[in-house]
Parts: sequence; structure tokens; C-alpha cells
Amino acid sequence: PAKPGVLLYLHGGAYCVGSPATHRALTAHLALATGLPVFALDYRLAPEHPYPAALEDALAAYRAFRDHGPVIIAGDSAGGGLALATALALRDGASPMPAALVLFSPWVDVAMQDAPVNEPPGEAMLSVAWARACAAHYLGDTPAGTPAVSPIHADLRGLPPTLIQAGTDELLHGQALQLHQALLAANVEVRCEITAHRWHVFQTHAGTLRSADEAIARVARFVLGPLSAAVAPGASHHEVVILGAGMSGLCMAIQLQRAGIHDFVILEKQAGLGGTWWDNTYPGAHVDVPAPVYSFSFAPNPDWKQRFAAAPEIQAYMQKVAERYRLLAHMRLATRITEATFDEATGHWQFATDRGDTLRSRFFVCSTGPLNQLRWPDIAGLDVFQGKRLHSARWDHNHDITGQRVAVIGTGSTASQLIPPIADRAGQLHVFQRTANWVLPRLDRPYTAMDRLLARFPPYSKLVRWAWVQLLEIGRRGFDDGTLARRSMLKTANMHLKRQVPDEAMRQKLSPPYPLGCKRIIYSNDFYRALVRPNVELVTDAIERITAHGIITADGREREVDTLVCATGFDAVHLLSSVRVTGMQGRTLREAWASGPEAYRGITVAGFPNMFLMLGPNTATGHTSTLLYIEPEVGHAISCMQSVRTGTHRWIDVKPEVMRAYNDQLQSRLGSSVWAQCRSWYRMEGGRIVALFPGFTREYVRSLRRLDPDDYCVR
Repeated sequence: PAKPGVLLYLHGGAYCVGSPATHRALTAHLALATGLPVFALDYRLAPEHPYPAALEDALAAYRAFRDHGPVIIAGDSAGGGLALATALALRDGASPMPAALVLFSPWVDVAMQDAPVNEPPGEAMLSVAWARACAAHYLGDTPAGTPAVSPIHADLRGLPPTLIQAGTDELLHGQALQLHQALLAANVEVRCEITAHRWHVFQTHAGTLRSADEAIARVARFVLGPLSAAVAPGASHHEVVILGAGMSGLCMAIQLQRAGIHDFVILEKQAGLGGTWWDNTYPGAHVDVPAPVYSFSFAPNPDWKQRFAAAPEIQAYMQKVAERYRLLAHMRLATRITEATFDEATGHWQFATDRGDTLRSRFFVCSTGPLNQLRWPDIAGLDVFQGKRLHSARWDHNHDITGQRVAVIGTGSTASQLIPPIADRAGQLHVFQRTANWVLPRLDRPYTAMDRLLARFPPYSKLVRWAWVQLLEIGRRGFDDGTLARRSMLKTANMHLKRQVPDEAMRQKLSPPYPLGCKRIIYSNDFYRALVRPNVELVTDAIERITAHGIITADGREREVDTLVCATGFDAVHLLSSVRVTGMQGRTLREAWASGPEAYRGITVAGFPNMFLMLGPNTATGHTSTLLYIEPEVGHAISCMQSVRTGTHRWIDVKPEVMRAYNDQLQSRLGSSVWAQCRSWYRMEGGRIVALFPGFTREYVRSLRRLDPDDYCVR
């Protein structure tokens, strides 16, 4: 396993029947989904062994496993009640607690005091009479209200994070709801999931019932956080360490499995997967390329709701992909790499994390991408502001801006998405613009049931994806002077501005002073409309400083503000600046990139063997989906890995002269491009463009199809 831990499973059967064998489908799918060893305990059953035999067995099993890492206790029906009773006994005995509890249709009140007169129509597993008969066998002389047998009557404070799952059409539906309320009252972190039209422990039908598979996938998702928090720092060795669980990290993990490489771990600093789509949850967040090209070619998504998908929908797609390919088992969340050092003697990378872990691997994949390091505006007084300060990539959804005075600094792509929903709720919105941007209409529309049905037909979905790829490539021609595409885009942008902004003076403020394409183009149907609302002010005067309660501009005017929103994006120049990466001869990546980040094909860096960047320097695109670049990059990196693995080699490293010639040629092309004609996040202060690839997608993809051995040193 990529992480230590075990799941102790306590089967149901009213304490009188059942065994690990009867629950094999459920426990096997739990093991697959979580990546954890699952031990199904064959505890003693009544009537031969009444209470407390089952509880004693559960405690003994837990203590046997606890010394080898964190333990999650799960159980269904009577086993769910037994799991809860076990945790209470451990708490009362001052023993280390489980990392989490997972309770399927838990039987937590054996007296069945609130049982319905008749079983629900969908209940095929339990009856009140049978449950009470089994309870009598288990109880013996023990009163039914004893907390150790009916834990709903216990003091539930101090329990670990708990997940409850049940169905609406089952006898114990009411007990699940009652337990949920009791745990909330006890300040326990708890989630209760009720699935409509499902029966008692429907999860035992995993592998044949979609809702059962989905429920188990949610279990795997739930235990990730508590398990990561409970794992003590330790040492481990892997074939590949992947930094980041965004799109490129997931793609790399999937293709490693396809290549027969299963010993890998994904380290993610955030509490969940998704990369930029975990970070960016601000109001209105969505992708600015059509959704059909924002899914992997090998994992199309027929369920998109909009042509331009919203951030939650994208993150959900990524979650589904991770679950489908069993990647959660390889993830360590809330784990930040602080150091990565290459050992020339062994050909391995050594890592240290902020938790105190140490790891070793032959290959190191950096899949953090360029949109990773937050960038706050360099404005005097930012730290003295006493109102609520938000960054677009760290949105606080508990903060209510309704009726407030809000300021947004920035009018780029992110700002264009969050300004309209903020304008709908704010009392007054001040938008501070340094430079106007080119805005084109977004050809958005909701997808209908017919769209989603057709998307399930592979020839149709492939055709739609291909068509969008070709259309976006035509858009790339709009960055070149004299092309029909450019003339068309300029005309459309000017018409869009004139149509939505009737005031000539306002249009002048919103007219960009640089060529179309030099900065990222905004695609929006409501950005301009928001700026002309009566409660919105567009401020083009430079900001002089921020005060405790507002913003002062160069004309001396102070605008009082309750909430300050910084839509200032990311630092795309200082890549991997939060990690000390040391290559051959003790040279750090920061030293190697002193004049700006560069790599061969954006993937390999001379002097840093066995390290592969995903969406590295000069691989960003201003016109199409990054996934079209990620997939060939992953293939190229794995080809490099296989060239090492197939021989008695230790490492592979791009030749310095090859990397230098490639980047010299790249910068020569970029120097005469539209991107060299203005300041943007694409380029450094000195003018060097470090983010974008200058050509068309097919050119980049073609360059990675074959690994040229003359470009690399293999030792």
C-alpha cells in the first residue's frame, strides 16, 4: 500500500449469523477502493457466545492492529453497532482511538423501541420479530438499554470522524438518522448519507449495483482525510513519487498503471484532489475551454451539464476518474514535500515532507503545474486592512458579502468570472483595473438529456471532441498578424464591447492598449454587463495604498471597503519555489533557474535526472485545453522511465546542449510573437516568456511521440 493502515471490518447478522465469507463482496470492494488491507473479523456469535464476547473479540483485534498503524473500524447492521461500541470502550479505557468509523445501516438500539409496526416495503433483510429474537440471544441477562449493546444511549463525545450510510427502504433508517443527530449533539465530526429506494446494507451488492459502488467510493473518499491525519511520520520506498493530485498527476498515475508500474504514491498538499480545481472555488469559477476537450481522451465525461463546465463539476469529474482507476489508494493528502534531493550513487530521489516523512523513489514527477503558487498584489498596506481579505484561490464560502462594500483588485480571467456573481449580492462593488483585457463572447449553453445520451455513443463523443480541437486550433491563428482568424476575432471583440457597454467613455476604459492575444483572452457573456450595473464602479486610477478600512487611489480618494478580493492569480515564474529541489553535484533547481525556468520540451531539466515536469516551462497554451499537452507529456515521461527500467541503468538525463538549443530556438520564436508585446503572467520582468509554447498543439504533440535517445544520457 502507498500508506500504512488497516480497515477492521465487523460483519452484520444480528450478532447470531453471518461471517467474513457472507460479506466478501463488500469487504473486497472496500479494499479495492481504499487501498487498505481489510481484516474481516470472525467474532464469536450468540446464542453460544452472548455479550460481551463479540465486543471482546473486536477490542482484541483492534489492539493487535493498532501497533502497526492507524485503524479504521467499519461494520454493518449489528457490526455497525459493535464498531461504535468498540470505539466507546477504547475511549473509556483511554486507549488510542480509531482514525475513523464507517457504519453501514448501524443497529445501535437493540431494544428496537422506535421500530415501525410494519417493515418498509423495500426491506428484504430484516424483520422486527427476528431482530428482537436475535437481540434476546445476544443480550442474555444484560439490559437492552446498556450503552455497550445499544450505543445510542451512550455519551458519544470524543469519538473519531464518523460516516453513516443507510437506505430509505430499510428497518434501521430511523436509527441511522437518530445516531446522526446524537453525534452532532456530541460535537463529533459526522456525515450521514441516506440513499433513496435502497434496502438494508445495500452495499453488499457492490460490483453489481451502481449505487453500492458509488457508496463505497464515498467511503474511500471520506477516510482519506482522517487516515492521512492519523498516519505517523515514517519512511517508505516507491518506484515513482508524484507531486500533486491535479489533472496531470491523475493522468500520470493512470498511465503508470497501464504501463505496468503500480508502485507509486501521489503526495498532495491540500486536503483533497483536484489541483487548481480544488483551490479555485470562487463564485462563478469555470473552465474557459469547451468541456468535451477538458476531459481525458481515455476517460470522456458524458455527464457535463454545460459546454463550459463549472469548477465543482470539473472537480467531481476528477474525483470520479480517481475512483474509477483506484487512485485514492495511492494518495497521501495534506502532505507537502519540502525537500527533494537526487542521490547520484543510487540513482534515487530522496524526499522530506512537512509531516516528517521520508521517502525514496527512482523517479520524481512534478505535476503541480504553473497555477500553484498564490500571488498577492504588491500594494502598500495590504497587511493592515482590517476587513475581510480574500484571494480568489482561497475562497471562504462562510463569508457573506450580501449588502457589503466590496473591492476586487484585478480584471483578468478569474476576475471576469467572479465579478458578476459578486455584483449580484454586494451593496457596492469597486473593480480596480490596471489594464483592460480583450473579451470575446463565450459560446456557452446547457447540455440537454439528448446531448448526454449522444455523448455515451463513442463515435459521436470522439467526433465532438475532434471538432472542438480543430476549432480551438483555428483560434490559435488569431494570434498571428494578418490572418482571417485574427480579423474575425478583433471584429467580434469590438462588437461585443459595443453591444454590452453603451457608454463611450466606459468603452474607452475597457479598450485594451495591447494586441489581442498578448494576454490571456477572456471569454464571458456577463462581465461587461456586470461592470455597467448601478452598484458597480470601474476604477482605472492606480492604487496608491490600502488602509485599514479602504483603498486610496492616485487621485487621493479613499473608498471604504468591507471585503477586499484579490483576483491576482498565481506566480507562474517561480515554479516549485516552495520545494528545495537538489540535483546532481548539489545544484538546486532555484540556482539552475536563476535566469528563469526552462526545460527540454517543458519536461526534463539537465542536471536533474529521473525528474519529469508536467506542464513545465513553456507548455502553457493561450488557446486550447491543457489536457491536450498533458497526455503526450505523460507518455514521453513514461518512455524515459522505461528506458531506465529495461536495462541495468540508474538514471536518464537530458543533455545540457540539447536543452540549451531547444530553449534558444523557443525564445527566438517567442521574441517575435504577440506575447512579447505586453506585460503578462506569461513572461518575466526582463521580458523572457517562460509560460507559453509558441506553436500549434499538433506541433508539440508530434515532438513527443518518439523518444530520441540522442537527446538523453542514460547511465
